[in-house]
Amino acid sequence: MYKITVEHSQELDESTFSTTLSNGLKVFICKKKNFSKKIGMFGTKYGSVINDFIDITTGERTKVPDGIAHFLEHKLFEKEGANALDLFSKMGVSSNAYTSFDQTVYFFETSEKFEESIAMLVKLIKEPYFTDENVQKEQGIIGQEISMYDDNPNFMVYFNALRAMYQKNPVRIDIAGTIESISHITKEMLYTCYNTFYSPQNMFFLVVGDVDVEKTIDIIEENIKKYGNNVPNTEITTFMEEEPKEITQKEIVQKMDIYLPQLCIGYKLDLADGKNIVKNECIVSILSDMYFSKLSYFFEKEYNEGKVNDSIDMQYEGSDSFSHVIISTTAVNIDEVEKDILEYINKIKNEPIDKELFEIIKRKKIGEMILASDSLNISYRRIIDSILNDVDVYTDMEMLKSITPEDLQEFLAQLNDENQVSSKIIAK
Repeated sequence: MYKITVEHSQELDESTFSTTLSNGLKVFICKKKNFSKKIGMFGTKYGSVINDFIDITTGERTKVPDGIAHFLEHKLFEKEGANALDLFSKMGVSSNAYTSFDQTVYFFETSEKFEESIAMLVKLIKEPYFTDENVQKEQGIIGQEISMYDDNPNFMVYFNALRAMYQKNPVRIDIAGTIESISHITKEMLYTCYNTFYSPQNMFFLVVGDVDVEKTIDIIEENIKKYGNNVPNTEITTFMEEEPKEITQKEIVQKMDIYLPQLCIGYKLDLADGKNIVKNECIVSILSDMYFSKLSYFFEKEYNEGKVNDSIDMQYEGSDSFSHVIISTTAVNIDEVEKDILEYINKIKNEPIDKELFEIIKRKKIGEMILASDSLNISYRRIIDSILNDVDVYTDMEMLKSITPEDLQEFLAQLNDENQVSSKIIAK
């Protein structure tokens, strides 16, 4: 019998139950009353920035090519004589997966065949099938995907900003890697990464929906045990080159065949722990609405002057190895808009926070979070973020309620010219 922990949010009228199976796998059940759809997710705390680690089976330090986490995600769908996507589809169940900088997650969505979907999702993860032939075939497929993204201005302006900020951290490299890097991937490397990072203590299983909590945990454990229940004795060890505080370069300008130029302004920040990552996300969400949304004075001014005709977005991204803010927009005259944004940031840094506006936006954000709890997809993202940041599930709501104007001022003080970069995509 397992011990079940319950976390509850009064504002969201929602509870999340969690336990750890005997093999070390963490299971989370987010109980959503009166929902017919159910989402199941089997994930690992393994993403594109992890390329240097101790092989859990040999104990030897191993370095692998960029893009291998994403490559592994693709290959796990392929089974001998079948494709898992097709098997889910025949059941009438939607399924997919994604890889980010720090996670890989496989999921299904269904209203009816819930137990069968759990069994299929476990089978998908627990039966890897890598051959020389299917690896070579996948190199061509992913190579085409990489080329496609290289022609996407939204993608390129973002990653150019990361390349300008970071000197050594793999966050500066496309999650899919490069055509050169994936050409060196072998089936042996895939098995090494799989055995290390798809071990139970590094994974989690998450269900969101109106389900019987104990019965669902039983179903998950029953299917996991079909593939053995051994707990690896070795903790996972990864290595990351120390990232200098200094940025790589001040500006990257790239020419592409586009209609409107695109701009990303980035600020490289000090690393934050899990709770402060959540806090920074809440702060930047408020700052974005206060100072850059379509309701802000600044956007209205830039729009009325004909400089921008789309939104200006401000976002924070952080993990245990990177931390930054990115402000992005499209504009007719990208240089003028960049100058205006930088001057505006220096201006608001030195002004007191409008407390009345702050309270309005903060209440708005809390309201949005409450409304968003009606979305199963947003609920699972909250839980996965809490798993990766090693914080309680509803830390974001508690943190948002506790944010003060002083927190905003302290955060703005970090946005200095020394750690600021610009990425621009302009017309050929």
